[in-house]
Amino acid sequence: MQIEAEKRTLLRWALIGVTVLLAASLILTGWMYRRYSVADNLIRGAETEAADTKSQLQEANRELAEKRAILERNSATLAKQNAVITSTVPKMLSGTASEGELAVLAQAIYDQPGHVIEVPGVPPNKVLRSYWLRADGQPAKFTLVPGLLDGKQVLYSLLVKNQLD
Repeated sequence: MQIEAEKRTLLRWALIGVTVLLAASLILTGWMYRRYSVADNLIRGAETEAADTKSQLQEANRELAEKRAILERNSATLAKQNAVITSTVPKMLSGTASEGELAVLAQAIYDQPGHVIEVPGVPPNKVLRSYWLRADGQPAKFTLVPGLLDGKQVLYSLLVKNQLD
């Protein structure tokens, strides 16, 4: 009988131990599932953020390419305008520039910042007048006006009309 009582006690302790181990394994499994779920959510969030960032990068690269193309076009136009100005201003000051060259010069000056350029001397009176030019398919009338800015001779170009009336 004593042996049976010891067996029952041993079985009871074994059952308690197994029950405690089962409860611990359930708690550990729940904790591991929670960690897995949180990690999975973090991974999904990081992947979403990476995808959003990638699309923003592509958008920024596209905009940058557009801006570079615009900048290249503008710099090419500016170089062309500067070439017209540097080649025509000496002719204008000497009085040998043709009317067409002066009209192109007037438009190039108008396209400069402030619509003004610095000139080495006072322009002759015969070039200080209005010039018609067809710009972008539209007739435009530019007027050349001399000036003095900070002690330097300058030449302004004013757009008087940009179409026929």
